[in-house]
Amino acid sequence: MENINIMVKNAAKWSVLTEIVVKIISPISNMILARMLSPEVFGVVATVIMITSFTDLFTDAGFQKYIIQRKFKNDSEEDLCINVAFWTNLIISVLLWFSILIFSDQIAFIVGNNGLGNVISLYSSVLILTSFSSIQMAIYRKTLNFRVLSLIKITAKLIPFFVTIPLVLMGFSFWALIIGDIVGELLNVILLTALSKWKPKFKYSFQKLFEMFSFCGWTLMEAVSGWLVTNIGIFIIGLFFNNYYLGIYKASTTTVIQIVSILTASTTYVLFSSLAALQNDPNAFNKMFLNFQKYVGLLSIPLGVGIFVFRDTVTYILLGSNWGEATLLIGLWGLIFSESVIFADFGAMILLAKGKPRYIFVSNLIQILLVVLCLLWSSRHGFTPLVYITCLVRLQLPIMQMFWATRITRINGKTIIRNIAPYIFASLIMGATGLLLIYFKTNFILNLFYIVICITIYFSILFLIPSTRKVIYMFVNKFKDSLIL
Repeated sequence: MENINIMVKNAAKWSVLTEIVVKIISPISNMILARMLSPEVFGVVATVIMITSFTDLFTDAGFQKYIIQRKFKNDSEEDLCINVAFWTNLIISVLLWFSILIFSDQIAFIVGNNGLGNVISLYSSVLILTSFSSIQMAIYRKTLNFRVLSLIKITAKLIPFFVTIPLVLMGFSFWALIIGDIVGELLNVILLTALSKWKPKFKYSFQKLFEMFSFCGWTLMEAVSGWLVTNIGIFIIGLFFNNYYLGIYKASTTTVIQIVSILTASTTYVLFSSLAALQNDPNAFNKMFLNFQKYVGLLSIPLGVGIFVFRDTVTYILLGSNWGEATLLIGLWGLIFSESVIFADFGAMILLAKGKPRYIFVSNLIQILLVVLCLLWSSRHGFTPLVYITCLVRLQLPIMQMFWATRITRINGKTIIRNIAPYIFASLIMGATGLLLIYFKTNFILNLFYIVICITIYFSILFLIPSTRKVIYMFVNKFKDSLIL
């Protein structure tokens, strides 16, 4: 147990450090691109990425999560399963790529971008690249070796400065975003392959493939349903609205995801790998989850409230003055998505670590049904009602994911709420103060000052509570340790 705690600490250190660096780099590149490109351009790219991200689910087929979650009998079995996963990924990705090349024009027509089949054909080449990198990433995550992954991710995030932005300046429009993504994936493959100790071997076993699919089948269905949860809104908006509103929707949700992912990307896979290692020790398993929830909730809960209260400022800083219609969606999506981290995302990691991806699949199916029905209705009434409905429906996922997780772990729901109750209380006081300050007078400079005041109020309240004061001290110490490489 002591050894796993050290490994988790090191993994979290590198993961958090990476997200801090990435969240310095990514917003800068996005702010530049948002001011250089129109919402319509982002709308075009959104549909292209939607298609390739869907097909990419089948190239992985759930093998990455299988490798992380599985307890192998010996090194020989592990190596065989990894090779089976690698070659299966590669074969599926090649077949899917050729299928997209053949039907690219028809696909472009279906998603509302008629005449852009060549764009889809080019971008779908990333399927081959991700099939190479997916298994390598799983090996690093299983061993909680996030150091290499961190360095590679930071390097890849520099691509916009060296590829995308120069191409935009040369007039390549959406082609700049497409080419930038492809170069980033290629760099991922080169670095992962060069630095990894594991190299593909010509080993294969259909028997192992069938054994793996007993887990991977449900994981694939969970992944496909998760893709639909993320992208069904893009598809429906693409049908009923023009590329301008599609760009507004995609840029808004992406902006929020980028802000919140400093917490999700730095913790969810570390949590999954840690829980998978402790899946046969219920007490240690539950303690690990509650600790993660306590530390991440310290930041995620006030973050969501802050994004909602200061949504105008967040939109202006990250997207510029031409994205006024994105303000409402960024505020509401930020509020719900930030709070979902410690419920929906962490709940899903519990279910995957326990080998229960079917529960996530059921939750996602319900979410898809609700989203489709509500978006079809709200799309007739304009973009603003659609925003409200989209955000309201999203509440179903954290509620249901955590319900399944508590049933499996037998953690009492009251325990989970008590674990984060002080953060909720302090965030509500902070949010009410922010709304009051904005009500009397607001401008960009004053809002920045108000944000500092609200942050001060939040942590001041927590310092008055002995239990949360201790958590803050521990959090600060862990953050200092993360800076010591």
